[in-house]
Amino acid sequence: MGVLFGAAALMTPQQAFSEEILGTDPASPGHFQVEQRFGYFTTFNPPTAAPKGANLRALTGETEIGYGVNDWYEVAVTTPYAFARGNASAMPGAASLPGYGLQTGGVTFRQTFMQPDREERNLFFGLVIRGIYAPPGALIPDLFVPRSSVPILAGLPGPRFVQEASPRFAGMFTPIVGVRFGNDYEAIFNANMTVGFDRPGSAFEPSLRVVKQVTDNWKIGFEHFANLGPIGHVVPWKQQSQVLYAVANTKFKGFELSFGAGYGLTEASRGPALKLSIGRDF
Repeated sequence: MGVLFGAAALMTPQQAFSEEILGTDPASPGHFQVEQRFGYFTTFNPPTAAPKGANLRALTGETEIGYGVNDWYEVAVTTPYAFARGNASAMPGAASLPGYGLQTGGVTFRQTFMQPDREERNLFFGLVIRGIYAPPGALIPDLFVPRSSVPILAGLPGPRFVQEASPRFAGMFTPIVGVRFGNDYEAIFNANMTVGFDRPGSAFEPSLRVVKQVTDNWKIGFEHFANLGPIGHVVPWKQQSQVLYAVANTKFKGFELSFGAGYGLTEASRGPALKLSIGRDF
């Protein structure tokens, strides 16, 4: 029994990085933009990573500083972190999960390329390239590897792919497609593709945002975030992360505010979720 729990406890935290749709409001040319994002999840680790009935919650955060080089290029540095239970992989066979504490996610360097005339187009495109560094013991992206490549899991029954990747260096590539329907509706699709550089691991995480402009300062709609598995494969539904949010965005005294209340739709992401983003150009 101890061996089985030790293997299960290797599972790394999910949803460690705050969820956002890229391409909505980059920094103005020649200006810095500071954005603070927070998230709350009631299912932070996969169900198999804790004894039955364990209560798993987490607060996540990201602080981002971006600079608009011009009207089509933005650079940004992001530091993610979380207040959550520690990774149990350091103590296989333990009778309980580690306690709660503050965990770092390292640092991310982001470059965003957007069409300069996107505000005048009903169809526009963009591309985001991110380099991710996660120091030892830090939160890492939710990347999948074949179960057979994890020694302690290789001889046990279970799914073909598991979220056991632990790269220190990773890259994320995100094509962006935006569509406007008249002056009121806007849809933005992101296709996050993340790969480990120094160690194996990958994930395909599509997301979609659809909002309606209800007043000059308010937009309302929904956002959907998913992790479908490693690039080139789709894992079973219960392994996927699928979270749907109702969202609202507004501008107030120079600040960009975004609120979201959602719920996880699968066994791996089940539970209420909240997110908040506050940004301002300087």
